[in-house]
Amino acid sequence: MPTQQFWTSEEKIPISQKKVSIQAENGLSYDLGQQINFVIPASTGYMMPSETYLRMDVRVQYPSGQQGIPLTLDGDLGANVLIRDIRISSGGAQNQILEELQNVNVLTALKYDYESNDNLKKKRAMTEGTILESNVSRPNQGATSTNMNNLDTNPYFSSSNGSQLVNADYRTVKALLKLPTGIFQNDKIFPLGMTQGLRIEIILEDANKVFRQLETGLKNRRMKSNPVFHSINGSNDAKDSWLSGSSQTHFYLERKNGNISLETCPFFVGDTVAFVKGGSASAAAPFDSRIAKSGSDTATDILKVGITSLTYDTTVGTGNASGGLIKVGFASKNNAWYAPITSAYSVYSCGVDEASSFNPTCSVDNVELIVQQVEMPAGYTAKMNQMLKAGGSMVYDFLSYTNYKYSQLQSDRVVNIRLPIQNSRCKSVLCIPTDSTPYSAKQTIFSGDTYQVNNIVRDCGGSGVDGYTQNRSTRSGLVGIADHASNYQFIYDGKLNPNRKVPLSRVSVNTGDDLPLNQQLFIENEKALRMANIDPLSYEKYQDNFFIGRSFSLASGIYDARGKDFNLQVEYQETTAPSKPKLWNCWVAHLRRIVVKGDAIALEV
Repeated sequence: MPTQQFWTSEEKIPISQKKVSIQAENGLSYDLGQQINFVIPASTGYMMPSETYLRMDVRVQYPSGQQGIPLTLDGDLGANVLIRDIRISSGGAQNQILEELQNVNVLTALKYDYESNDNLKKKRAMTEGTILESNVSRPNQGATSTNMNNLDTNPYFSSSNGSQLVNADYRTVKALLKLPTGIFQNDKIFPLGMTQGLRIEIILEDANKVFRQLETGLKNRRMKSNPVFHSINGSNDAKDSWLSGSSQTHFYLERKNGNISLETCPFFVGDTVAFVKGGSASAAAPFDSRIAKSGSDTATDILKVGITSLTYDTTVGTGNASGGLIKVGFASKNNAWYAPITSAYSVYSCGVDEASSFNPTCSVDNVELIVQQVEMPAGYTAKMNQMLKAGGSMVYDFLSYTNYKYSQLQSDRVVNIRLPIQNSRCKSVLCIPTDSTPYSAKQTIFSGDTYQVNNIVRDCGGSGVDGYTQNRSTRSGLVGIADHASNYQFIYDGKLNPNRKVPLSRVSVNTGDDLPLNQQLFIENEKALRMANIDPLSYEKYQDNFFIGRSFSLASGIYDARGKDFNLQVEYQETTAPSKPKLWNCWVAHLRRIVVKGDAIALEV
């Protein structure tokens, strides 16, 4: 019987690694919508794609004449929201396209929403400009938690302690991003010399999709987490309401939802605020102080105030430093609205909506590509070149994605989506129906007319469909919307897949609160995500970012979709009709192969 040995002989070669900075070809500074070009030269030799990063400095700025509104980039994507399209091609004269991903931030949003846990969130916040939830200003009135409440450690601006929030208060965020492509997420060493280097073209997203306001001051996002009106006099024992017909110069905020200091108040000097409460409103009795009662003079029968001062008053409340109230000051204002403002009302920011136009900007500076260069022994490269000259070929496989788009009208009740898939080694498909309505930056930030995700009572204060406090999406065009879909089914290769329709009604109904859900959709989506190399760790945002997935195989299996008639049929048979037109981004995850033979570079998809 042979003796087992601890050490075994393996064919390993010594290598070394170092980071190399590649500057963009067309400058260091860019505006939104512009293109960034990189060329990684063949002389770099080899690189480790998964350890190569895009570095940039981003800074949000107000438009001229605006201030006081806490703006950030997308809190879940950070600087990744800026990368809209990306194309990778080989170097040299051949310029063979290896990957081309359009609207790749839609795929990144899906990945970051479902491949998410506390550790990943903290890592992304350190390097990518995402935002972590703050415990200091955490809502305590039963609303669901959100990361868009962070005032104390927000990476985009410094809290101004009751003063004006101006452009000088905005920080430069240093982002280090992984390129969201198959090649640059691969953990196999890439031979740059064989492809004569790489060309990378990145197109930045437009301004109407990237900016967000903190949600703890918005009417249309978790209104129950907003500051709450306390009184006019600041007395805990006898709270004076702001009576209709009376004029005031200030009011106080309750010590609720973290509003216990100026550092945790989501309002700033220069913003405009109004009052709202949840429930079933009507034209005769609107619950929003910016909506006039029917039959009234709509030009004056509203109530909103421009903040001129914010102070922490220790003489009211409990009368000491630990029990004082935030005092909101403004120019003398008459309550011309039909109702008094009581402690049942929340306060919300309407500065963006009240502005005639609101077009913030974001500068992108000091852009460079940090390449992880791998130095191989000279004999290894010489041996590879010798084998190629002798008629051999080099192949490089990687998992990539192709986006097949389909446009759907708002009036469509039965949608038959035909996908001309031409990929030979498919793994899964992820179909994301995004809202294709052309919103401005102002409409996206305030989210007054965007898709209604839900209006659950614990977030909105009431479940009435006629209320003004629904949870609406602030990420239109980047995330999927269910929009009252009833069921779906794939049809390909002459078969129904699955063999029965998958119900969607309890997932897509936006008035549901803790309703039992059919698990078949989640089972199908989990398999599809896993085969697309997205680890399904969280389904917290199944309503905020809806998608339909189908796995073509399991484990290491593949599916040849060429020459197949491929269809996705979605039915909208609910009582409530669809509310938005849609652009379906159908991402097919598949294996690609780069073949280098002689001087020729070919791509097999």
